[in-house]
Amino acid sequence: MVTDVRARTRDGGAGLLLAAVACVLGLLVTCAVFVWTPAGQELDQLLLAGPGRDGAADGAAMALLSVVGDPLVLAVVLGGVLVAGMLSGRTRAALAGIVLFGCSVAGARVLKSVVTRPDLDVTGSTTHNSFPSGHVAATTAIVLAVLLVLPAKVRWWAAVPGLAGAVLVGAATMIAGWHRLSDVLGAMLLAGAIGCVAFWSAGGARRRL
Repeated sequence: MVTDVRARTRDGGAGLLLAAVACVLGLLVTCAVFVWTPAGQELDQLLLAGPGRDGAADGAAMALLSVVGDPLVLAVVLGGVLVAGMLSGRTRAALAGIVLFGCSVAGARVLKSVVTRPDLDVTGSTTHNSFPSGHVAATTAIVLAVLLVLPAKVRWWAAVPGLAGAVLVGAATMIAGWHRLSDVLGAMLLAGAIGCVAFWSAGGARRRL
């Protein structure tokens, strides 16, 4: 029985690492297709909703983004994650969640400064690179950090609304004209890759047994 548990633990850990690799590959493919090909840039431009098309939607998007990007709000949420982790005996998971958030935000900033968007003669498209979205990376990382400190039995109940919230923030960045679809997808994949490593390092696989 002990051998079976250990085997399942190893399998779970390997699955998390494979998922992290899959997210990294997805990130690279998203960048290559949407940023570096004419067809990808055209689709990005087609799906981009510029500001001012709908005053109410634009206002709601900006209001949401102002909350998501507020350092005080982020600090309070991360503080809550740390406290929840300490009270539930998941301090290691809480710390992994905080590191996850920091790495996701930093990773988005680094990629945004490194990735170049070539001029492929796509009408309306610019060479300004916004890949990936920092707001979406931060939101996705927050959701994953919360899941880290939750008991395994309730994670799915929190994962669905959490993912919906991250998607909503991504949509808001597009409505406000801040980011393209590829920026949103890239940010989620970036945070997802780091999140898988965070779950693995925090022993998430063992807690799911």
